[in-house]
Amino acid sequence: MSKKRLMLLVIVVVVALAATPLAAQAQAPQRGEGRGGQGAQGAQGGRGGAPQAQGQAIKQIKPGLYMVTGAGGNSTVRVTDEGVILVDTKNLGEQFYNDLVAQIKTITPQPVKFAFVTHVHQDHSGNIERFQNAGTQVIVYEGLNKNLREGGPNGKGYESQAGKPAESKVTYKGKDKKVKVGKAEAVGYHFASGHTAGDTVVYFPDVRVVALGDEFTAAGPNCDYPMGGSILGWSKSLAEVLKLNFDMAIPGHGNDPLTKADVMTFQKRMDAIGKKAIELVKAGTAKDQLRQQIQTQLGTEMGNWQMTGVVNDMRLDAFYDEIARAAGVSKKAD
Repeated sequence: MSKKRLMLLVIVVVVALAATPLAAQAQAPQRGEGRGGQGAQGAQGGRGGAPQAQGQAIKQIKPGLYMVTGAGGNSTVRVTDEGVILVDTKNLGEQFYNDLVAQIKTITPQPVKFAFVTHVHQDHSGNIERFQNAGTQVIVYEGLNKNLREGGPNGKGYESQAGKPAESKVTYKGKDKKVKVGKAEAVGYHFASGHTAGDTVVYFPDVRVVALGDEFTAAGPNCDYPMGGSILGWSKSLAEVLKLNFDMAIPGHGNDPLTKADVMTFQKRMDAIGKKAIELVKAGTAKDQLRQQIQTQLGTEMGNWQMTGVVNDMRLDAFYDEIARAAGVSKKAD
């Protein structure tokens, strides 16, 4: 073999060997794939898509209080020597339930005595039945069970590709429900319909933390009108939350807790949206122009929020109807 042909053969082999790991890397699934899909599901108010693969992780927020991210909405874990108070139960499914329980057991051997569920969407309410079967008293506002049975796009109550969560055996009506484990107290509040008609926010007074479910998310709001949500009620609910003595808030989605100042900013935007919407409808703004005019006229006050995300196309009629009623406009504008 000539030197020239030998050199050419060596070059071909070297190039082939160098390309192999790159090709393998391009075909291999990347770490963290699917998280965008899960995050989108949460940001859209738990539309009911199939849960995405996403690992759970637990971290301490304050002494005795932890946050579990991943696999659906955030869960809050209040640990005592006599048991655990939990907020939200992750995506529906045995593996998601088992993983959440495993995360809790890394910090305490105590059982989960009580679990509050913040609203009907399966990424928060998914494992009501499994916790109840394990002996946990699962507590929801009565509107959550009603959301499972009634309303929704098809009039059959909440529907999801992942399945329908079970109803809770323990409900409360009126303003609040208090529980105590050891020296720790938790208070579930329903101030008004907001993200849904079955919202609960959970306050831990001794550690000054509030878990808000999807009434407060890092990505911004999405109002689920088919499940009884309300833009105007949402603002009122958060205004009541701000009267509580807390300095840290656990969002329904997002990897870190936020501050009372963050909740205040969120509430001011919701309030501004509602007031501007009423003003525009009174002035005769057509339904199909309402979101655009709110976005334009509020400008930087909206931050990075987009009105098409706050109220999507399928919910525009219900949004307009709510605002028209509040504005005293009897005839719908198209």
